[in-house]
Amino acid sequence: MNNNSHPNSPRTNGNTPSRDRTPSSNGLPVIQYSKPIRTMGERLASLVGASLTTVGDVIYVFGGFDQYSDEIYNKLYKLDYKNSCQWTQVIYTKGEPPEKRNDHSATLWNGDKLVIFGGNSEEDIHFNDIAVLDLNSMTWWHPKVNGYIPEGRIRHSASIYRDKLYIAGGINVGSTTRFADSLLILDLMSWEWEQPIPFISRAQHISFIYDSRLYIYGGLLEDMSRSNQLAFIDLNTTHHTSQIDITSPFVPSLSGQRFAQICGDQLVVLVTLPFREALMENPVTGVWALDLPSMQWKCKELGSRYESCSWHCFSMKENDSYFYLFGTNDDDEPDEFYAMVLRVELEELGIVAIPPPQLGNDLISMLINQHQNQATDFSIKSSKEPDSSPIFVHRLVLLARWPYFVNLMGSGMAESISNTMTISEPITTLKGFIRYLYTDTLDENDDTELIADLMVMAHIYLLPRLLALCVQKLFDTMDIESASKIYHSASLSEQRGLQQASLHYIFQHFGAISHTVGFRQLPRPILFQIWDDMPTNAAIVGQQIQQMQQSHNIDVAVKAHELRNKNKAELVKILDEQKQALANIRVQKVAGGKTQEIGEARKNVARVLTVINQTQREQLRLFYQKKAFTPLDLRVKKTRAMRRALTPFEKSKKTVRELKKLAHFPLRKYAVKA
Repeated sequence: MNNNSHPNSPRTNGNTPSRDRTPSSNGLPVIQYSKPIRTMGERLASLVGASLTTVGDVIYVFGGFDQYSDEIYNKLYKLDYKNSCQWTQVIYTKGEPPEKRNDHSATLWNGDKLVIFGGNSEEDIHFNDIAVLDLNSMTWWHPKVNGYIPEGRIRHSASIYRDKLYIAGGINVGSTTRFADSLLILDLMSWEWEQPIPFISRAQHISFIYDSRLYIYGGLLEDMSRSNQLAFIDLNTTHHTSQIDITSPFVPSLSGQRFAQICGDQLVVLVTLPFREALMENPVTGVWALDLPSMQWKCKELGSRYESCSWHCFSMKENDSYFYLFGTNDDDEPDEFYAMVLRVELEELGIVAIPPPQLGNDLISMLINQHQNQATDFSIKSSKEPDSSPIFVHRLVLLARWPYFVNLMGSGMAESISNTMTISEPITTLKGFIRYLYTDTLDENDDTELIADLMVMAHIYLLPRLLALCVQKLFDTMDIESASKIYHSASLSEQRGLQQASLHYIFQHFGAISHTVGFRQLPRPILFQIWDDMPTNAAIVGQQIQQMQQSHNIDVAVKAHELRNKNKAELVKILDEQKQALANIRVQKVAGGKTQEIGEARKNVARVLTVINQTQREQLRLFYQKKAFTPLDLRVKKTRAMRRALTPFEKSKKTVRELKKLAHFPLRKYAVKA
């Protein structure tokens, strides 16, 4: 018998479903899915706004505030699901814990550290600090950060990728409350905040990393509506944001309470009944999965398993095989939001995180460990660097991947006998070429000059995939320093499209490119070719730039009182126009633009944003005017003491002892005779 099984759980063999064959099942396996069980130990009461982090079979809960007493905490709790399913407060920690907060984020780093960011304090101050908890030693520490220090945020999402913390979306509170429209990046090795990147506005959403992209899903839009839109930004370039709106009959319901997390190449979305909200029509509950390669929704499970309790919060580690739901049984403990727990195994629903292919990594490890591996039977040398060490390779791999090598070995030439081949390329280029033959991909760390040389080799040795990969990479990484090299290599490899694109780039930035080392090292025929392609009427313009500046001069300031009578569509249009004007002036500043014009343009953008935010808050206050619950950021601030003060009715209440005293010893009244 398994001693780790819970008495209230239907499972009897650990974490795997029961598949016992019974006569009534006609020989077919009967799967008993997991059911909610009751937690033991400490009571977390009506804790909301806390962070939940799954580490193996342990769930950590930090911070939050009590929904009824309005008290904010910085306590740390943990639940060991496998051993005891008991809540315990972690009291003995080293270091200074973070300040009391709610609506923050807690992200697992390297499997043994929690990184805390943001949140709201008792005084309604939004934090922008970083706190780290080492789960091995249970030690809190607060790193000293530098760089572009951001504003505080709440209700954001956080993800860690390659030792960088990405903060997406959320709500900022400065002079006005607004949805954050930038992506914050913190280098966890140097503790330096990088410059924020423009991103979409979203709150109370989920973010995850897939294929070197940061995705966000769900949450609330600026108009407080929900959407199934999926937005992402490429972390390798971080220049463009894309949004995908998938229409399908299998899309998850928007009316329910939704939780999501990534599992392999599938986005898992769970829909439960809204937590204690009255609805005209109950949503369809269950589990859905979005296949990210094909962008297709699939419904994995429907049923009453997610309707047996009022579920309050969700916890799942990225790419894990199970998730946890915490809630309450309204009949027994309606105010204990963590009294019930449900663990759902995703494998039961056919959702499995498939590891990425390892063939390329295994082959490249053979190449890297060539000195310890005696199976190498061929070597490649560089004629440009004869003193460098040869590259030892495997003949079988080259025969399978390189058609030129197959013809060379079958021709009976000297290379096939001496098992040595000499190529007139630098040794670094040869290493990059061999690495592609072993992995079928380009190394993300290869610089532009190496990619350009590999493109020429791909053209010479007729490798179309390598040629296409290099062309695509060079299009994405073209800049002032590399444009000359790309143009030269595109000319040698007969890539006319890339050649024209680089030529156009050179003409656009001719002044800066003409001073680069790469441009001055171009062969004379290539320089003549550039000059031959230059238009006959080309000229260095200076007066035209001044005229352009004058045409875009901003003399008229945007009036806030005139904006208040416009609708949201008109305000957004004006905002886009002002942002475009500001961008034009920033570009023109390089050629001598006036700083006062930039200041006025910034003020115009700020005025439009202020009117939009104020109008939105007024509409939200009207919407929540007759509601039972008003969001914290829309309530009257006052002070914490005033918010917790007794009402006149509460002040008039008297204890039983005081009532008896007044009854037996009433206040005596005397009449004074004149």
